[in-house]
Amino acid sequence: MSLSMKLLEFPHSHFCEKARWALDYKKVSYEPLAVMPGLHMKTIRRYAPGTSVPVLLTGDEVVQGSSEIIDYLEKKITDRPLTPSDPADCQDCLEIERTMDKRLGENIRQILYSRLLAYPAFIRHCFTHPMPWWKQMLFRPIFPVLRSKMYQIYVKSPESVESARAEFDAAMAELEEKLSNKEYLVGSQFTRADVSVASMLSLLVMPPEHPFPWQDIPDSETKVFLHGYRHHPVADWVGVIYRNHRFDS
Repeated sequence: MSLSMKLLEFPHSHFCEKARWALDYKKVSYEPLAVMPGLHMKTIRRYAPGTSVPVLLTGDEVVQGSSEIIDYLEKKITDRPLTPSDPADCQDCLEIERTMDKRLGENIRQILYSRLLAYPAFIRHCFTHPMPWWKQMLFRPIFPVLRSKMYQIYVKSPESVESARAEFDAAMAELEEKLSNKEYLVGSQFTRADVSVASMLSLLVMPPEHPFPWQDIPDSETKVFLHGYRHHPVADWVGVIYRNHRFDS
């Protein structure tokens, strides 16, 4: 099916990466439109009830949320399905996606922001790539206010970060056990569960197949956190999934 779409996104976001991956896997032609965190709310509210990204614009429909975008694509494009047809596998797949979006995706965001919000140049690269220079300059004066609000929303407190770290560690251990001697999370085929988990961990692994141009992490404590997972079996699996499926034909 030929569809003309636009994706409102934060290019560095792991949730937006999940939506991009599904669109690319389905071989949909779309235009990625980067919006600036903080200032994005006015833009997003023109189309959707909430302020979160990604948001997919199809011309006559608006789809908000990475899982919702996959649901939409599965209904519109039956080729290359990402959802298992077997009812039990389907339920397992959707449950992994739902729980790991939170346990991996939300928690690693909290862990990383707790340290990296202190580095304006790094955050500016993440938040304004690939925007024109004048938008990157505009980001400088608004960042102190944005940083304060983001800390309140996503970081909250050192105790909350420690709790996120514990839940993240537990989720990684569970995935390691689930992936023991397996190529995919559910059944014998690549599914949305694999897309979701690999995308959520893209900030941890930073695979070269990811379309965002990563920069060196400027914070030593964050480097220690990332290095601790460098040879983790789940991190290795993410690397393989990216190599084999991120832009497979």
